[in-house]
Amino acid sequence: MKSLKNHFSVIFPLLVLLFAFQFTRTLESVVSDYESRMINEYSILIVAKKDLNPDVLKASNKEIASIQEVSSGVILDKLKDEISSKNLSLLQSSLPKFYSIKLNYFPSKTQRDAFEEKLSKNSSIMRVETFAKTFNQIYHLLSIAKILSYIFAFLVGIIALLLMLKQMRIWVLEHQERMEIMTLFGAPFWMKSAVLYRLAIVDSLVATAFVVGFFWIVPNQEWALEAAKEVDLIVPAIKPLHHGGILLAISLLSALICVSLVMLKVKSENQ
Repeated sequence: MKSLKNHFSVIFPLLVLLFAFQFTRTLESVVSDYESRMINEYSILIVAKKDLNPDVLKASNKEIASIQEVSSGVILDKLKDEISSKNLSLLQSSLPKFYSIKLNYFPSKTQRDAFEEKLSKNSSIMRVETFAKTFNQIYHLLSIAKILSYIFAFLVGIIALLLMLKQMRIWVLEHQERMEIMTLFGAPFWMKSAVLYRLAIVDSLVATAFVVGFFWIVPNQEWALEAAKEVDLIVPAIKPLHHGGILLAISLLSALICVSLVMLKVKSENQ
């Protein structure tokens, strides 16, 4: 029972550490996917005095992914029964040209303002509409979500490492008598630490398996899929081999570093 309690005291902070890391990675993936869709859905509307050459405009503005003329035919069709053909023709020739521009990246406010200013310098362009208010709200929400996730992962990681260091110290005290006997017989440092390293490796494997299982099962549940669909988000499922390998590396590295730090401190205290 005591052994299980000792294992849990290390497994729990490892679970918290790995969960925070994978949650941040998942949130980052969700935000990146949303940004990609925003790039496809977000467009800038420009009003021009005359026809523009899309190829020339794209050549002088590398930010542009595509340019599409917005037809005024819908407006004219509504008016064709109300005005004469001659007046309709005059109206059509006097109407400005509308173009929808899509960018090849998700711009920040500074980048968007700079692009708007560059377009406005074109003498053929009368107006540039970037829908700034709506765009800024969405961009700020995504940016805040990313920043908060990084801060959350950092703070949780520090707390988890402190908890592990404390438990490693308890492990050393529990095995102190055995290590003192081994010291009398001239055992090297690595041999005295072998039991602690073995415990750290086992706990790392258990914590990694649990986190991989959680992020593999939960996103594929029907209720989770429905919840994500309602807010128009796609939550990616974890890749057991790829992401599991990364989580295992983080878990092992954290646990082994904690054991090494504690053992080095014990070694310095005994000298």
